[in-house]
Amino acid sequence: MKIMIFIEGTTFYTKPVLFLFSKYGYKPIGNAVEVINSLHGKGHDIFLCSYVRRSRYNFIKSVIDFYGIDYTEILCRGKAEKYSDIVERIRPDVLIEDDCKSIGGVKNCCINDVREDIRANIKSIIVPEFSGIDGIIIEIDGGNND
Repeated sequence: MKIMIFIEGTTFYTKPVLFLFSKYGYKPIGNAVEVINSLHGKGHDIFLCSYVRRSRYNFIKSVIDFYGIDYTEILCRGKAEKYSDIVERIRPDVLIEDDCKSIGGVKNCCINDVREDIRANIKSIIVPEFSGIDGIIIEIDGGNND
């Protein structure tokens, strides 16, 4: 199963300004690291999508590696790319993102901009911004928390 998870606001709390320059500006929310590593350990492909652009890929990779997160690929947008472009390219089975409360709410969620024919095949899980992903393992694994 392909699982795409947004990083900032969904799995990491970002401290204003500091998060642009230092891995210490990123703090995992709840048990996000353990949840992601558990999913990856069960054989799921984990695609982590970041707010940062491709030009800052090495920075976000250093953050992910610093926290010991297991993943298949880290995704960053190119200059003219939208999040929905990435989703349409990856075509995940599950897309986990936050509710975009700080930028206007659910209407700004990535899933809304994905083409309908692709969106129909994606299980969209939207969590409250900065609340973490601790509860999603039940939804994905059907209640199996092993």
